[in-house]
Amino acid sequence: MKIRLWTTAFFCFLLWGGSLGAQQDIRLDGGGDGSSVAGSLNVEVLRDGKSVRISWDPPRETGEIIVARSSGIIDSPDKCYIADSLGKFPSGVANGVNQIYDYNLKPGTYYYAVVLAHHVRRKDIRLVANRNFTTIPVVIENNPQPSNPPPVQNPPTNQNPPVNNQIPPAEEQKYLSDNARVTDIAVKREGKFVRVTWEPYPKGIPGETIYTIYKSAEPLSSLSLMRKAEKLAEVSHPENNFLDQDLSKSQTLYYGVSVKQGLKEVLPLVQNQSFIRHFYVYDQDKRKPPKEDDSVVTNPDFSFDEMHVRDLNATSVEGGFRLDWKPPTKADENTVYSIYQALKPLSGGVSTFLGGNVKKLGEIAHPDTNVMIRMKPSEGTVYFGVTVKRGDVEDFTLTLDQSFVAIGINPGPDQNNQQDTAEPEPTKEDSKPKEEEPKTVQNEEKAPVLVQKDEGSEEEMDRILKSTFWKDDYAEAIRQLGPYSGSGDNSLRGKAKFYLGMSYYRKGEYNKALKYFVQKDTKAYNPERTEFWTKQCLSRIGGGRR
Repeated sequence: MKIRLWTTAFFCFLLWGGSLGAQQDIRLDGGGDGSSVAGSLNVEVLRDGKSVRISWDPPRETGEIIVARSSGIIDSPDKCYIADSLGKFPSGVANGVNQIYDYNLKPGTYYYAVVLAHHVRRKDIRLVANRNFTTIPVVIENNPQPSNPPPVQNPPTNQNPPVNNQIPPAEEQKYLSDNARVTDIAVKREGKFVRVTWEPYPKGIPGETIYTIYKSAEPLSSLSLMRKAEKLAEVSHPENNFLDQDLSKSQTLYYGVSVKQGLKEVLPLVQNQSFIRHFYVYDQDKRKPPKEDDSVVTNPDFSFDEMHVRDLNATSVEGGFRLDWKPPTKADENTVYSIYQALKPLSGGVSTFLGGNVKKLGEIAHPDTNVMIRMKPSEGTVYFGVTVKRGDVEDFTLTLDQSFVAIGINPGPDQNNQQDTAEPEPTKEDSKPKEEEPKTVQNEEKAPVLVQKDEGSEEEMDRILKSTFWKDDYAEAIRQLGPYSGSGDNSLRGKAKFYLGMSYYRKGEYNKALKYFVQKDTKAYNPERTEFWTKQCLSRIGGGRR
């Protein structure tokens, strides 16, 4: 009897546990408040038969939305991670995006998904059928829609004068001319954000003409540069403004607006007409010395007055010049020095850097306080300046003979001019000749090399790699490759950052290596290798190593 009771109790326990597990499975599949899930995802094929309009209701969570596309249903996180990305767009904020266009698709079957970027990074995305991923395929057929431009063109000929004032002919609606551009583009700061405005395309059609807003660190004057630009959003005609809220540091930016209609997007853009240069200063209200209770940088111990180098000195050496300076009093590993070159004095503050006449040669990190600049002999006066950047703040208030110097390039008088600039402290130099001379020799051999942008070459970087990285001298590789990470050449900059990451990885400093591997320049240089070493860093860091 007891055996029967125990057996009955055991089976009841199994049935109860099974029902509990089934309830748990149901909750995992359909539970949650859905705040991270977009809704009403809809994909509509446009009249050209090769393009689609993708629209959705934004999730309650704010952030950046990623629109993914695949040839199969995107019903699992793994499928989402390997799908093609159509870009990242702001969601849940002012001027958020809830509609984009996917143009000129090849014949085939397509499925789409819309997910929040930060959930992709955390690998905890939630997919709900017909809410944030599609289950009905979008089919693009091989046979394009019959085009009848010639017959259609004849009837409107008698109506051209009145029609052109409002709506262009049907053929022109589908096929834009090469002059289809916005005009009078302008950038205006609103608090910490930037608003881009433009004059719409005169022949734009509501619902058909699309304006795409781009942002880049380089001009948008060629197709190769356009490929590297970040697509911020798409808006429909006659919308003529966009607010960029994704700004976190002082930098030179280029904003551009292209015109799309039907099958065509008119690229590249024209400066001061459809793209414009803007120098963004993060927290510009703090450019003036703050009060005692304010702070320019995140560390309150690092005050405004300490955001400058001191006693900048230039010495003529073979092949160029050597710059030496004293660091700020409380400089630490977060302090970065930027080296600039100009043909005019750098004493005008931020405005000096806005005219396009100042060239950034590179960056080096503290504790390095000297640098070699190679340049060809020339006539005239050249100015070199060193700014201090800490976190997202860089101060552009420079002082002659303290944080910027003037150098005459004539062979004979150069040295005299440089000695004259050092005259304010002759006593200090005379009193410590024996201590400083040996350091100068050592530092000259170890000083990082900055190459002018017009002289930078991949061959020179390869020579550095052969003499340092490939000989396992990773510390020296970091020292000499550092300036190239600020190069104006995208390929050089990406290559330098990749090998900087590799050098830190070989030294066992995986966190520092990861900072280089996750940058856009590094990924553009070699996406496959960068992804591999990124995963290696993450596995090392996850294993408890630094």
